[in-house]
Amino acid sequence: MTEAHATESGSDATGASLLTDAELRALAVRARADEDPQLQRLVTGYVTMRRVMADVLAFIEAREGGAAVAGTPLLLRARHLAAATRS
Repeated sequence: MTEAHATESGSDATGASLLTDAELRALAVRARADEDPQLQRLVTGYVTMRRVMADVLAFIEAREGGAAVAGTPLLLRARHLAAATRS
């Protein structure tokens, strides 16, 4: 599965489905309604991680150029996960 196809389909290279921001917001609302602090922390941590990763990738691309990210499989995977925030 190509990165472009994975982003369009909402799944990653392993076939696992990525959560969109809307899904994460709904999960956070449900966690608050169910008074589930562990789920609230998990969702908050996941969203924070994706946003920080997006910022780190933007920094690397600005400093080193897009080829630095495109040539590194781990950074490509991080880009894919961070892109889910825009879905």
